[in-house]
Amino acid sequence: MTIRTKALPTKEAIRLTNLWQKYGPNTYPLDIAELIDGAFRDSGFDGQLTTKRGRFDSFEGCLVRTKDSQHWTILLNDRVENKRRQRFTHAHELGHFMCHRGLRDRFEDSDASLNDFRDDIETEANLFASWLLMPANIIRYEFSGARWDASTLCQIGSRFECSLQASALRLVSLSSKPVAFVVSRDGMILWACKSASAPYMASYCFGDELPETSLALAAHRAGGGSLEAEDAGDAWNNFSHAKESQYFDTSGRGYQYTCIEF
Repeated sequence: MTIRTKALPTKEAIRLTNLWQKYGPNTYPLDIAELIDGAFRDSGFDGQLTTKRGRFDSFEGCLVRTKDSQHWTILLNDRVENKRRQRFTHAHELGHFMCHRGLRDRFEDSDASLNDFRDDIETEANLFASWLLMPANIIRYEFSGARWDASTLCQIGSRFECSLQASALRLVSLSSKPVAFVVSRDGMILWACKSASAPYMASYCFGDELPETSLALAAHRAGGGSLEAEDAGDAWNNFSHAKESQYFDTSGRGYQYTCIEF
């Protein structure tokens, strides 16, 4: 009997990054299609992988195996107009191929699953995508000493053609500072991440309300806010003051992003 396993997302992302930087053009933003068709295909991976684009109703991205074969296809929905979002979805599905193809034959992703950080497999695919699209060596070289705020995340997003959420996920994982990133909607937290040195946060998990005295809640109630970092006092931790920077999604999905530095 074959034991079906999954691979470590960070290890697999580094593996492909090394291929791209050694054998590929080594240019960024990374060309995912060229990575798959070039260095990836010539490096002894088990199975075939192709990408097809089309107009689909039920998903933004999908990884599917052709029956009785080792031929896999990534399907990308051209109905998604945001090219950065589509690009991250492409990397996300590649993450499923690299890390999870031994688990099942189909992975179908919508906006809900791509933002479901309670699902281990989806979280791993997001982690893979952020590591692949934004390598640590370039982040550290180009953004060392950058402020932890929405403005910096926008700069990183422009540099690597990634969403603000993906940029935050990557920068938090590399930061030695006590920082956190919170995604909320209608005053409720959807997901959050924080660096290893960040303290306990009273509001951090899915379903938590934004703290009553936080600038995030005030900005939500006001219908918008500033990109600039401002002192939020002890709204997030009774013993540590923090600064907040707000950013509101303009796609109509209602997301509010809050950068927090303790």
